[in-house]
Amino acid sequence: MTAVGGPPWFAYKQDGSIHCSGVPERLKHYPPLEKRGIVLVDSHKPGVVFGTGTDDINYIVKVLDLETEELAIYERLLCHLDDPTNHIVPCEIDRSEHPLLIMPMLQPVFHIVSVYCKSERQLLRVFFELIEGLEYLHRLHIVHMDLCHGNLLTAMPWDAAAHVRIVPYRLYIIDFDSSRQLEFGPGKQHAITLPETQMEPPKGLTHFDPYSWDVYCLGRVLEFLAKDYCETRWRMPRIAQWYAKWLIGDERGCRTVCHCRPTARTARLILACIRLLGPLLDMYDILLTKFSMRRTA
Repeated sequence: MTAVGGPPWFAYKQDGSIHCSGVPERLKHYPPLEKRGIVLVDSHKPGVVFGTGTDDINYIVKVLDLETEELAIYERLLCHLDDPTNHIVPCEIDRSEHPLLIMPMLQPVFHIVSVYCKSERQLLRVFFELIEGLEYLHRLHIVHMDLCHGNLLTAMPWDAAAHVRIVPYRLYIIDFDSSRQLEFGPGKQHAITLPETQMEPPKGLTHFDPYSWDVYCLGRVLEFLAKDYCETRWRMPRIAQWYAKWLIGDERGCRTVCHCRPTARTARLILACIRLLGPLLDMYDILLTKFSMRRTA
């Protein structure tokens, strides 16, 4: 159940059936969007998320569900956009009627590997931004609960050219409709019941320390990015692979505070130390590549 007036806002076909890719009439002629020059053309998530698609400057509009904590979380995070560790997308909330989230349309996270990551050091920079953004949320006692490829974005240079507050090649965290604000922070919070998530829980678990769950999910995303880097660059990012595996951890089904993987803070500190070895990482990358080429020759 959602609040009265909340999502889903479906578009309908002439026969009365739901038009999954359509935009409802109430958004097609919504004055606050018209005033901004935003013309929605399709649905990214039926009844909830809609996008433009014909202009150089593209936007996403999300109908916020007032039965979740997403609005309250965005209100907190948007007050601190000047904090470099805050990795939410600079956006705005329109409250003329039902609250709408209006944000720049950015790129899927895996684009950063093919476009930007030409060395393992650059891949580790991507990892660092993501764990930094997660630690920032955890510092505020906010748990995302649904970290996955679809809820992480990156910005390309053309995105930054179109939206003044967007930084090229920066990583962003989106979609807080499953997120929660907790009383206790990392290391003190016991396991809670997992909501419906896009990431499959290990060993079929239904309860998880929520902070540890976020780290586990991010580890799975980083594992995917390391694999994508390997397939794209034909190089084995061994440090990145180790780091992702460390975050995934060895799950033991903790019902209290979880110790199966590092906290986001510990994970960020360790990666910061690894990144201090920058030139050595590049040399290691070059030597490993040459060794691999000799073996395949």
